[in-house]
Amino acid sequence: MLKWLGTTMVIGAMVCLGTSANAQSCRLLRVVEGKGATSVAKKVSAASTPLSPSNWNTDFAVSSGQRYRYYAATIRAKNKGNYNIQMNLKYANRTSDKVYDSKVSLKDNEAVNVSGSPRLNAEPYQINVVVGGIPVTGNAYTVAVSACP
Repeated sequence: MLKWLGTTMVIGAMVCLGTSANAQSCRLLRVVEGKGATSVAKKVSAASTPLSPSNWNTDFAVSSGQRYRYYAATIRAKNKGNYNIQMNLKYANRTSDKVYDSKVSLKDNEAVNVSGSPRLNAEPYQINVVVGGIPVTGNAYTVAVSACP
């Protein structure tokens, strides 16, 4: 897990490139209800039903009072498969922007990076990453999100 976290930090810095100053100022966001963690490992649960929600959603908290140019998520699949991946920016006025939505074919231990930018005059308070799909039920993955100025 620590090896993955180190790799994620390097990948997150690379995703946030532009200038070396920008790469150094990207920061990993904390998982909501993650007890300070900046990444989470999950196994894809069965699809949601009225009695049993799925675990496909993971929220990351954005520090208030700071502006970021974009947010970058790194998802690393432990198992190969076709994953449905979404990234949503959630705003305080109860709206959200879906900035990424695609089915991604990943190999064992392969990572994908996705990113999205906030609205011009608003900053999100959370970044929501959705990873799931019926064909990948039971597959494991890890996810982390960086905020980049």
